[in-house]
Amino acid sequence: MIKKFAYVLTILCSSCISQTHPVEENIMDVAWKTYQSPTNTPDYLKPFTNKFGYQITRISDVSVFEGDSQRLRHHYSLDSPWNSNETFIKLSGYPAAILDGSTYKFIKWADIPNSATWSNTNPDVMYGTLKNRLVSYSLKSNNIREIYEFSDFEKISYGLNKGNMSYNDKYIGIVGVNENELTLLVFDIQNNQIVGTDYLGAVNLAWFSVSPLGNFAITAFSEDGEEENQGLKAYDIDLTNKRHLNNYTTHSDLGIDTEGNEVYVAFGDKTTRPNHFYMKMVRLSDGLVTPLFKYTEATGVWGGHISCRNTKRPGWAYVSEGCCETIGKKELFAIKLDSSNTIERFGEHHATYHDSYEEQAQAVVNRDGTKMIFASSWNGLFTTTYPPAFVVEKK
Repeated sequence: MIKKFAYVLTILCSSCISQTHPVEENIMDVAWKTYQSPTNTPDYLKPFTNKFGYQITRISDVSVFEGDSQRLRHHYSLDSPWNSNETFIKLSGYPAAILDGSTYKFIKWADIPNSATWSNTNPDVMYGTLKNRLVSYSLKSNNIREIYEFSDFEKISYGLNKGNMSYNDKYIGIVGVNENELTLLVFDIQNNQIVGTDYLGAVNLAWFSVSPLGNFAITAFSEDGEEENQGLKAYDIDLTNKRHLNNYTTHSDLGIDTEGNEVYVAFGDKTTRPNHFYMKMVRLSDGLVTPLFKYTEATGVWGGHISCRNTKRPGWAYVSEGCCETIGKKELFAIKLDSSNTIERFGEHHATYHDSYEEQAQAVVNRDGTKMIFASSWNGLFTTTYPPAFVVEKK
């Protein structure tokens, strides 16, 4: 526990001194305004200032990126596009576009493995899978190296494409697949060994991941409830001591609260919304629920995506609203992971969430919490199947 708190406090202090974030506001005090559609499309690599006073840059273009494909956008809210020192950005698809982390200019195509995510400690390395092998990828050499072959399985999945490693790159959650039967595995990359397994069988698993500090392994099932294969479950990191955490799973991420606890951050459910709380966090150690985003004057945010990839600024979660006619429609904001009801607003993403999955904003935060990448058709003004990607930041 002491090491955990020391780790968090060190990062929080360095972040406060060296970084600039949007102004903090209490949700009940915000002057929420009706969403207004944009009237023109932003030009490629030409920054402009949004009505919140923050800079937005379109960082992909259909002609530069050789056509209308998923390579125009980033992957997902749980997958950090930024490498560990933020010198490069990885977008989605194969090969993946690599951009300069400062100018956002296209650099090259990268032959990345499946479900590739950046290392949290080495700016040149990504981790991913190929068939039943865990592999690493070097951006500099464009080469793939095998780390471990899981020979008992036909193929493996990196958390069902929604997992993340522990912040120190030690643990990774793997799902072994034989036909439709699933087995959970936690692998220790540093010591090159499996530290725990749990056979699930043919179940409807939504995702699997280790926790940020490597204390726990977490499963989210597609069906809500408290039964064996429902809701949210936690294990110790060696996949022992399985326990039920919460009945409800929505779009979410695993992060660290302001007190240094590892938490599951999600949108609200039928237990929180009647009390005017529209988000929640669940402590992984014991399942304690802390309701978030309290608003009593109208309906609060109902859905969208959450990102806790701010590995160097714990205590916050980053949200792209994408559901309904609520306050904060189509907004990008950070919410403080405590009971203070504090947010930081970045602006509006203008994504058309309900037209197709490909057009969802699915915003993801950078490592120090000063920027967000999101995809957007700019409320339908971009007509490609896959919308371009944007960065919003405070300059």
